[in-house]
Amino acid sequence: MRAWPRPIDETLHGATDYQVGALLMTIFPRLAGIQGTESARQVRLAGAVHAGYSTLTDYTLGVVKVIPFKAHLALDLAGAVALAATPFVTGQYKKGRKHWLPHVGLTLFELTSLAFTDPTGKGDYKADPARAREKNMMNPRDAVQGPVAVVHDGSGSSVELT
Repeated sequence: MRAWPRPIDETLHGATDYQVGALLMTIFPRLAGIQGTESARQVRLAGAVHAGYSTLTDYTLGVVKVIPFKAHLALDLAGAVALAATPFVTGQYKKGRKHWLPHVGLTLFELTSLAFTDPTGKGDYKADPARAREKNMMNPRDAVQGPVAVVHDGSGSSVELT
């Protein structure tokens, strides 16, 4: 039995892969204040590599589907560790916190994502999508259960039910 739930299925993981990959390649370096630095180039490269092998992963959002999902997760782990180590291996950490903190923060995000991803690809959430669709189609007033708390008597005042 697992110590925590793993609600992220392979489709949600794939959507996150592409969104984070695009974010890292585009706006993240500017948001992190590392635009134009070696740190930014490393983060952009990590985003490109991640999005690249995501297109090759055998999951719903994969394009070519040659990398098994569990192997993809192993690549995620290796990439996260490599990204965290990069500023320390290259000596960039000596330039200040902004040159290593984004790498470590991204690694923590990736490790958290991995911790909550179900390696079977199914996700162990207990939702019933068909029931959720059915409930979403209902009139919200019909979905409310229990007695009515206030009744309007038509005279502008209301009567509270007890």
